Amino acid sequence: MNAGLQAVVALACGWLSWYSWKFFMSPLVYPDEPKELPYIFPVVGHTLSMFTGAHRMFMNGNERFGNKPWAVTIMGESLYVVPSAEDVQTVYRAPKVLNFEPFVIEMLAKYGVTTDTASKLFHQFPGEAKTWMETSIENFKLQMHPGDKLDIVEKRLLGFIDDLLVWDRLRGRMVLQDGEEERVVSLYTWSEVVIVDAQTRAFFDEVLFEACPSLLADFQTYEDESWKLPMDLPDFATKALRSSKNSIEKGLRGYFQISKERRPNESWIITALVDGMDKMGIEEIQKAHIIFSFFRVMNANTYKIVFWILSHLLFEPDLMREISTEIGPAFRGGKHSAPDLDYIFNSCPLLASTCEEVLRLTNWPIGPRTVQVDTIIGGKKLRQGRKLLMPYRAMHFDPTVFGADAAAFNPRRFMEKKSLVAHKSYRPFGGAAHYCPGRFIARREVQMHTAVMLMRFDMAVVEGQIFPKMDDTLPSGGIQVPLKGEDLLIRVRPA
Repeated sequence: MNAGLQAVVALACGWLSWYSWKFFMSPLVYPDEPKELPYIFPVVGHTLSMFTGAHRMFMNGNERFGNKPWAVTIMGESLYVVPSAEDVQTVYRAPKVLNFEPFVIEMLAKYGVTTDTASKLFHQFPGEAKTWMETSIENFKLQMHPGDKLDIVEKRLLGFIDDLLVWDRLRGRMVLQDGEEERVVSLYTWSEVVIVDAQTRAFFDEVLFEACPSLLADFQTYEDESWKLPMDLPDFATKALRSSKNSIEKGLRGYFQISKERRPNESWIITALVDGMDKMGIEEIQKAHIIFSFFRVMNANTYKIVFWILSHLLFEPDLMREISTEIGPAFRGGKHSAPDLDYIFNSCPLLASTCEEVLRLTNWPIGPRTVQVDTIIGGKKLRQGRKLLMPYRAMHFDPTVFGADAAAFNPRRFMEKKSLVAHKSYRPFGGAAHYCPGRFIARREVQMHTAVMLMRFDMAVVEGQIFPKMDDTLPSGGIQVPLKGEDLLIRVRPA
């Protein structure tokens, strides 16, 4: 036998021994540990699947292991996966044992926050009852949960949307073909410009646009490039990502140098965040990194859900007409009048159900944790130091909860079964201590935006287009974007 053949035989025997132990013998020897989703190449594991079809991989694992905790290897690291609603609840009840904090620190680092700054954010200083981060989480709830503080921001936000969604303001880079009576518009860009503009003005004073005139364009560039953020790519591959972020942060630094008297419309939460950092002596550049992370989270999802809702309606004209009829009484002063928001939010069940269904289908939140001490979840032993993922999107496609048509768009699903919106398997905004505080305003914002669009504009898809394909390769942590080149071009006329 020649040397080459000997090497091949040795490799084959080694691989067979590894595979037999990893996926057949080890589960028998350690039956209390989560089973590993089988893979062919050691170390590589399911890395390719994670980056090209993560949803399919998670669904396959859940089906294979019967919704029990299991494990998947990505780039040499074995991660636990907790798929069932019951086990997710158990994870929520153990925030110290299954800790979210390391992932927050890791994410802040990707935005440029140093280890020294992060340690201050999570440090309980003498005389303080809580850390800056704990206080900020509570402050977000005070600002974004129902109450006076939310009312102020919501009134401003919805007012700005109302002002922006008029024919005379349909200008700029979203318009691909201009005209007095009809315009061809990028629905994705239109949604982004209106929502990001309105949300920015609602939380920051409008003077921010003086400090950063290119804010909206810079943010769109950042969003288009943000898929690179988790990958730690070299500088030459992230030039546009870094340049757009630097431009926005330069504007933020200039904004905070403006006296508070000149930014009287700034929201309570922004003032509280910055005052807390100033008290700790956080330097200006680091402060800008932190506020940018908030700015990005605040603006990264709502415009995408608006895009997907309108895409569904444009391809289902009967549904669009039915919702238009439903919302009609909210516009008592005519199509171009300010809507009766109470009517939209409380008397339009099909609109609400449609928005919720699109949220279910397009949202991809994923809850990460780090196991701090050995613990039992779902009858399986999770070992200290390992990372854990809760892929909520897979729960949203559970046919035992959402019906046999769980993979399909059913605009009446949440109207016909109202309990679904509070079901433990429905987690569009996460849960527990990190349950997204913006869920209240987000739902109202997309409903109001959709209603105003339907009443004020006659919209139709440009001929020859198909429904946009969603990029479901990699979890975004929020609303998934359409695949590159899958924007929807629409013809728009004033109604």
